Formats: sequence, C-alpha cells, structure tokens
Amino acid sequence: MNATDADVGGDASTDTRTGVGTEPSPRRPLVEPSVDDHVAPSRRVDTNTDTDTDVEGERAGVGEGVADRADDGTPAPTTHTFKILVTGPFAAGKTSLIRSVSQTEVVSTDVVTSGEESDVKAHTTVAMDFGTYQLDEDGVSLLLFGTPGQPRFRFMTNILKGDVDIVAFVIDAEARQTHAAAGVELRSLLSELRVPAVIAVNRCDDQDMADRMARSLGALAGEAVVPCQLIDSESGREVIVEILLTLLDSMEKGPAD
Repeated sequence: MNATDADVGGDASTDTRTGVGTEPSPRRPLVEPSVDDHVAPSRRVDTNTDTDTDVEGERAGVGEGVADRADDGTPAPTTHTFKILVTGPFAAGKTSLIRSVSQTEVVSTDVVTSGEESDVKAHTTVAMDFGTYQLDEDGVSLLLFGTPGQPRFRFMTNILKGDVDIVAFVIDAEARQTHAAAGVELRSLLSELRVPAVIAVNRCDDQDMADRMARSLGALAGEAVVPCQLIDSESGREVIVEILLTLLDSMEKGPAD
C-alpha cells in the first residue's frame, strides 16, 4: 500500500469536527484578501498585551478590531489581530515558516540539539518561536506562535494554544516516520480547539500528493492543504495567504457547532 494513501490513525470520516476550513484544491490565486467586510468595526485590539477591549470596556476576542479616531477626529484604520498556532512534528519546518514570512525579528528559543536529534538538525526550539505578518492597508496583524516539536517540550503547545484563531500544522513530506504521531496530534488538537486549520506539507510541490498525505493524517476534506518549500519566503507567503483566506471563510460561516 502506498504510504501517502494509508490511514495512520483511524477513519477521518468519523471526526466530529465540522464547519471549519476551506476547500483545499484547486489552489486559489496568490492574492492577499481583506477582512474589512467580514469583521464588525466595534472593537479595539491591543497587540502589545494580547488582550483587547471594546469601546464599552468589555473584553473582546482576538481577531476583532475597532475603527478608532485619529487626533484630527477622522476615523483611524480598523485593526484586526489574529493568533496563529504553528505546530507539528520535530524538524517539520515550523521555524522555517515563521522565519520565511515574519516582518519583524523572530523571537526564537533555539538550542543546540544532542544525541540522535543532532543527526536531523543542528538546533531546535525548546519554548517557542514568535513572528508577525501585517497587511498595513487592511489593518490586519497575524501573530505567529511556533511550538517545539520534541515530545519532552510538548507542554508548551498547551501553553501557547490559548485563544488561537487558526492552526497551521506543518509536516515534512519526506519524514514519513513522523506521520503516524503527527496524525494523532493533529486530530486531538483540532478536536479540542474547534478552530480552522491549514496543513502545510513541507518539501512537497505536488498538490494531489499533499492532499493525500494530509487526509492520511486525519485532516478533513474541507481543511486547506498547501504544498510548500518553507526555506523559500514566497512559498511561506502562500501558506500565509491560505491562512488569511481560511480565516475569512471561517468568519463568514460563524463558529462551528
């Protein structure tokens, strides 16, 4: 049996997750979308503290914005902030994705690897990676939180997953030995969080192969899949665009039941 067609953790059709994600293929054009028509301009987001308040002082959710006023009284651009959890197996390309697209200096907690892990990569994340991507004209800010891939640091995923708006799950197409555990993690995480997901299949250029691989991990038919080469910033940007499109689709559909 072809490894890309194998079901590595159960029948994905029995998954209870519904109403999240977007159709993964054919690939959509590389156009950065706007969120201004999808989010009511009634809230203010504080991107420095990851907390936000609306004009009445009540707590608002990440991913909502406000049309404030400038000093001259004219409306200021609406700001929308979204938290993206970038996760997946060890050495899949999570740090590479964040570094390829972040428009600010990446906050990293890399250390030198040891033992068998050093044969795979020289450095690994032990706490988190953090980067940002902004669309200034639309007032959109993406906060990218990358998790460690090593099992002994997996507790950081539980810390970072709070209040996320979408999951970017990264797998290495060539590291087949990591896929079984990745499938278990993917299904468990999305069943708990109930947020949309984008599956980034790193070191892969074929959409059909990427789709089959993602489905074998348990990704639903409606969850977007992006074949990519995450050492390339343009390829990383395609993942970001798919994240934005998936967020827009999710806001149009409303929260999943």
